[in-house]
Amino acid sequence: MQEWLYRASNAKANSEATRELVDRFGFIHRNAYADSTKTQMIANVAKVDLGDIIHFYFVDTSGGRQIGAFRVVAPYRHPNAALFAAAVPRTTLRKLAAGELREFLVGSGYEPDPQIHEFCGWPVIPDEHHSPTYAASMFPGRNALVLR
Repeated sequence: MQEWLYRASNAKANSEATRELVDRFGFIHRNAYADSTKTQMIANVAKVDLGDIIHFYFVDTSGGRQIGAFRVVAPYRHPNAALFAAAVPRTTLRKLAAGELREFLVGSGYEPDPQIHEFCGWPVIPDEHHSPTYAASMFPGRNALVLR
């Protein structure tokens, strides 16, 4: 089990929608690819494994704040397994089944992965790990996902 630090920003959705996504649906949105023309995945996305902990933060012009700690789980271990479809190859990311979660993403400003052309992310459940207080220095460069 590894622990990851992940920061979301208001590039796609606001903090309220981001929190509702994880609290209501147990889902952290994450594209596998940043660009439709590049075959390289976003840094570290393929390294997150089932059972890993993601310390989740939201960052905007007012600074960064904790959302919480979450464990990455397989759909069959998720309380809403029907939300999820096939895995994104070589990752623990899941595509989404048709339904309420997909509709929520569309209505909140999220966009599908530029290469897969579907919404994807991690099924998660809350975890008791204590998340460190946010500091910009925890995320070197432009990386949004780093090992703790």
